[in-house]
Amino acid sequence: MFGRLVMYAALLTALGIVVVSACTPQRESAPSPTLVSPSPSASRSPTPTAAPAATLTARPSVPPTSPASPGSSPAAACPRVTGGGSSNQAQLVAVRVAHQAGFDRLVFEFGPSTAPGPFGMPAYIVEAASSLSGPSGQPVTIAGSAIFGTRFQNASTMTPSGTPSYTGSTDMKPSTPLIKQVRLVEDFERVLVWGTGLDHLACPKVSELAGPYRVVLDFPTPP
Repeated sequence: MFGRLVMYAALLTALGIVVVSACTPQRESAPSPTLVSPSPSASRSPTPTAAPAATLTARPSVPPTSPASPGSSPAAACPRVTGGGSSNQAQLVAVRVAHQAGFDRLVFEFGPSTAPGPFGMPAYIVEAASSLSGPSGQPVTIAGSAIFGTRFQNASTMTPSGTPSYTGSTDMKPSTPLIKQVRLVEDFERVLVWGTGLDHLACPKVSELAGPYRVVLDFPTPP
């Protein structure tokens, strides 16, 4: 009998513990916060797109043109002609103008010089010009509607000792159909310039000859 009482007491104690546990409220653990990373498009400001740089295209300017007069050649068709040697020395001894079938010929002839340097064809330039000026800078009047200048370096009509090597005319007005005037423009410090006035613009054929040294300008004319 005593044993049953002990067994009942143990059962009652166990039931009491179960009831107390069931009636006690359980705490719910809060979920840990979840960090949400912003998307790249939301965190970065939009990058502006640069506009393409403008490209400037240079356009070549077109020079104005004017019609050439009958029987004349455009100035651009008469290129500068150069020749001779820059170290050569010479003395002008003759200037000749003559007409031949199909051209007017102008000849500059040279002889030896006592100036320091080798004797030879002096350096020269032949080109069309709007005007020609002497050492003073004053324009020299030359008859004709077109002008050519012929410039010689290390040449003169006077020798270094002061005697003339050229005794001909320095202002010629021949009766040739194209060449109207040949005039000395400059003879200073062994720079020699002659001007040639033409009835109309025509490009010369320039030649060098030796024995003696000569520069020959052939201006075309009608036959």
